Amino acid sequence: MSKFTNSLDASTPTTSASRVPLKYTGALCRERASADLLKSTEALTANQQRALRRSAESWTRRAVMLERIEKSFEKRRALDQASREYKNGIAS
Repeated sequence: MSKFTNSLDASTPTTSASRVPLKYTGALCRERASADLLKSTEALTANQQRALRRSAESWTRRAVMLERIEKSFEKRRALDQASREYKNGIAS
């Protein structure tokens, strides 16, 4: 058995106080992007700056994707609710 961990086996990060897995949201990803961008300004080498900027860009792309998904879920919930209300109005 290898002592190395497969990146796909890595668990979701947890909060230190509660040890509850974090739920990635658009807002959380944007916070991570901001943190990486801030770290990039303090980086000692150009390579560290580039890596942190790439990371920030990646977190921003994740945020956009998750926000798009979150909005589609909200729309679907609203349509489902409207459909139920419509069917209940017809049945009355």
